[in-house]
Amino acid sequence: MAMRGWKAALGAAVAGVVAGLSGFIAPTAEAQDPDLAPVERFASCVNGGGQGNVLMLFDTSGSLYNTDRDGGRVKAAKATVDRLAESLTAVQGAQVDLAVAGFGTSYSRTLDWTPLNPETTGTINADLARYASKIDGVDTDYWSAMDGARKEFSSRNQEQTTPCNLLMWFSDGEFALNQRANDAEVQKWGGLKPWVPENQLRTEADVTAAVEAGRNDLCRPGGLADQLRSLDIITIGIGLAVDAPPESFDLMKGVSTGEGTACGELTEPKPGEFIMATDVDDLIYNFVTALEPDGNGDETPTCVDAECPEGTRTFVLDGSIGAVNATAKAPLDGTRIYLKTRTGESIELTQGNGDQDLGGSKLTWEWVTPRVLTFDLTRESQENWAGPWGIVFVAEEQSEELAKSSITLKGDISPTLVNRDELDLRVGEDPVDLRLGAVDRNGERIDPETLSPETTLSVKLISGGETTDLASGLAKADIEQPVQLDLDGINPGIAELVLTLDVTTQSWQQGTETIPGTRLEPRHASIPLTIAPPADFPSIPDRISFGHTEKEDPVTVKVPLDGEGCAWLAGETRFTGYPDGLDGATLTSPATGQDNCASGDLELTLDPGGLGNGSFTGTTQVMLAAKDSTAEPVAAELAFDLSQSRPASQPILWTTLIGVTLLGIAIPVGILYLVKFLTAKIPGNAVLAGSTSGPVDDAHSFTDNGVPLSVANLQVAHLTTNRREVNVAGKTLKAKMGAAITEPGYVVVETPGASAGGKTSLQSVGGNAKLPLAVQGNWMVALDPQRPVSGPVEVTVFTAPGAPGFAELLEDVRANLRTAVAKLREGMPPESSGPGNDPWSTPQASGASAPDPWANPGGNRQAPPARPANPQQPPSGPPSGQFQNPPQNDPWANPPGGQRPSSGPSSW
Repeated sequence: MAMRGWKAALGAAVAGVVAGLSGFIAPTAEAQDPDLAPVERFASCVNGGGQGNVLMLFDTSGSLYNTDRDGGRVKAAKATVDRLAESLTAVQGAQVDLAVAGFGTSYSRTLDWTPLNPETTGTINADLARYASKIDGVDTDYWSAMDGARKEFSSRNQEQTTPCNLLMWFSDGEFALNQRANDAEVQKWGGLKPWVPENQLRTEADVTAAVEAGRNDLCRPGGLADQLRSLDIITIGIGLAVDAPPESFDLMKGVSTGEGTACGELTEPKPGEFIMATDVDDLIYNFVTALEPDGNGDETPTCVDAECPEGTRTFVLDGSIGAVNATAKAPLDGTRIYLKTRTGESIELTQGNGDQDLGGSKLTWEWVTPRVLTFDLTRESQENWAGPWGIVFVAEEQSEELAKSSITLKGDISPTLVNRDELDLRVGEDPVDLRLGAVDRNGERIDPETLSPETTLSVKLISGGETTDLASGLAKADIEQPVQLDLDGINPGIAELVLTLDVTTQSWQQGTETIPGTRLEPRHASIPLTIAPPADFPSIPDRISFGHTEKEDPVTVKVPLDGEGCAWLAGETRFTGYPDGLDGATLTSPATGQDNCASGDLELTLDPGGLGNGSFTGTTQVMLAAKDSTAEPVAAELAFDLSQSRPASQPILWTTLIGVTLLGIAIPVGILYLVKFLTAKIPGNAVLAGSTSGPVDDAHSFTDNGVPLSVANLQVAHLTTNRREVNVAGKTLKAKMGAAITEPGYVVVETPGASAGGKTSLQSVGGNAKLPLAVQGNWMVALDPQRPVSGPVEVTVFTAPGAPGFAELLEDVRANLRTAVAKLREGMPPESSGPGNDPWSTPQASGASAPDPWANPGGNRQAPPARPANPQQPPSGPPSGQFQNPPQNDPWANPPGGQRPSSGPSSW
């Protein structure tokens, strides 16, 4: 049941994306058509040349052991990736990157941003597969999930000129946290919560207060939900309510759509969709068809024993149709469903899945459940295509319940602006003619005369939140007639031209009977138009980013002005998002009026007014003036954002020493050492680490072609109370205060062989790797203790959550590893020669079999933990067969000297 719900829900989401990619062109964040569905807005942005960013975010809480034990969410996600990747191959120039992350006690990305195409689906799906066994989280932490997504997309927005952002997040329970019995559990289960850093979650009252504070920060005006929407992130929430009441997902629905629980102020255009799976067939059918246009669904009686006209739903295809996607639901088990072709042949769509070449088209189908069927019919040529087709339902007995079917016809036709590249749109100039038309998937012109008489075209312009109808219901004979665009009263900036083509297929004459044509899904083209200011006026970009900061200090950027003239800040600034408590942020500029306006670039300063976690987002008005000051200034809107987070706790040694010096030299030296000891701690919220090994000599290194490590390989250790000794990825990091008074603290990693650590220039102490206290962003290398000269070397990298600068860190390893190894091996005596000492040769042991990699290491393999006797209690591990060794940091194990918390998440 869980698998079906997930698969159906994800099928609906991907169906919307795929359908949108074939019929939309480039919207903009500031001029969005409220009539387009959220997924359609994402698809239109990608198809218009924007950079697509899709983040798939999975709940990893322990309750999934009961609600989705078979990993249906993973199977559905893989199917989504495969289908979307395949669809992108048909969209010329489409670029979409995909990342994967999980959330339970905290947010953790497991797959870095990866181009989505048929060549990369194997890598992406391999990462998705790991989530079948990721069911060990003790929290369902919505706040950390959404804050992690905010940071991901904020970073992408700063790197890209036209980002198109889509978040798909999945959960089987409401926002829930668990009590922590002691400091060990706080560290083990994700550390302190960033939005309530003083709350130790020790009592039930603490947990209730933390959840309430998180809900408030998600949904307050300017909170996390509004920040996501201000960053133009389309959010698709999918709730799995197997054993939870539907109202448990009101907050998830609110974050995704603004509905359910009233959440945020930015709800127009609709920010996203929410789909909920609860039980089987009918809901699966509803979710599969959730994002399809109204009017596609129909109900049909079932035939008894044999095909009949009343049990047949007919649809007509012609040359304007490229494919058909259909979903059908039978009212009874054992119902047979047939596809009736244009030639009258009936093809039974047998249970399971199948495919068939129909001579000019390809048919594929899959039964999602014994009652719910999906099928795709794809045109490969015009042969045996045009004409009436049908879906027939045949049961062994009569049923009062009707069969349901939803049919989406994908037209091989889209409206277009023919003279798009020739337009020069400028405020104050004469009206311009827009030349419109219709094209196929290859961009070739379609003669309007070949379309049905019911075909119509409508045109509207969206600018500054106002919609102007330029033409409505143009008949097919008028589609290619010029439409006039008058810019009088339009402000400069980005506007959106929205073309809507309503197409009905040609009617079909069958003897004396006329079978009416089938109405297609309306085809939209959302085309961004740059409206320039009058001649001699400068122009500005429509969005500017202030980047990321961990300080409360003001941040300054310079907005480039293109052209002559000058600009100033008009003072009308609206903050649509901000960290909690920082609603007093300000945006200022030295240029405040025409008498001191700026030329070349406009300096803007954003003062956060404090320190918090979140994004400052908003819009402001900039006035533009011509070089001829007698011309009337014009207004332009500028969107902005600044990402802020509280910094990791940093050592305060030097400021303390300076303070002590200023107070006088009479303070005992012992106090200085006490300060050094107290501040010798590893900073940050967590350390991520991963290791790899291979041969290295003077001429070659196993890292020469890149370091074989990815973020997905890293293990995490959360930093809470004990920051002096941390275990991560098999390494023990020990913080030291340094012997001399002025020597900064450092970290030692003890290894059996010689090692060194740092970055670029590595250091050792006592033969062990020496790292700065802030180990994140550094790496170390260790020699084989048995064969230090010829044996493999091990490289370990350390980074922070989100893996900032990870690519640069790996490049530093690649560039400096051979030098570091050579220095470590300096002066070591040579080893005895032998066939096994050549690290670049193929290992051959004469007369001996190769070691079995699956053999028990030292005979110490442990059996997987047993399932809990009480199904309401957290499981001791994932289902049998999903992994053979228990996961590290098992959150279900009793903490040292303690018991599990008395209360668990509400979803258990």
